[in-house]
Amino acid sequence: MYNFRTDLALERRDILKKLNKEEETIDGVETEEKVVNDKIKITKVKITNENGEKAIGKPKGTYITIDIKKLKIATEEEIENASNVLAEQLKELVNAHISSMDDVLVVGLGNEYITPDSLRTKSNSKY
Repeated sequence: MYNFRTDLALERRDILKKLNKEEETIDGVETEEKVVNDKIKITKVKITNENGEKAIGKPKGTYITIDIKKLKIATEEEIENASNVLAEQLKELVNAHISSMDDVLVVGLGNEYITPDSLRTKSNSKY
């Protein structure tokens, strides 16, 4: 297994494809992409078996990445649209797992202005 420096299943899948020069799918890893508009893209990486677990280094499950471009300069309407996309994805997760009592983990990453989302506080940053 490759020693990844990222925790996102989507990025791990992309790294494996580049390393192996593969355009084909990875056994046990399914990907579904939906472009909502020019600023929002949803990617679901589904790890379906042990081969997928070994390749990606994550347990079986569905990993959802919502990529929102230029959110810092978004209009109120664009922010509301992004919020609706997130809410819809969360509803799908909850509806799919609430009856089976599976665990659901939601993580928000990427906001450099909020300390829990950043890798370190700005005062400690050397960059």
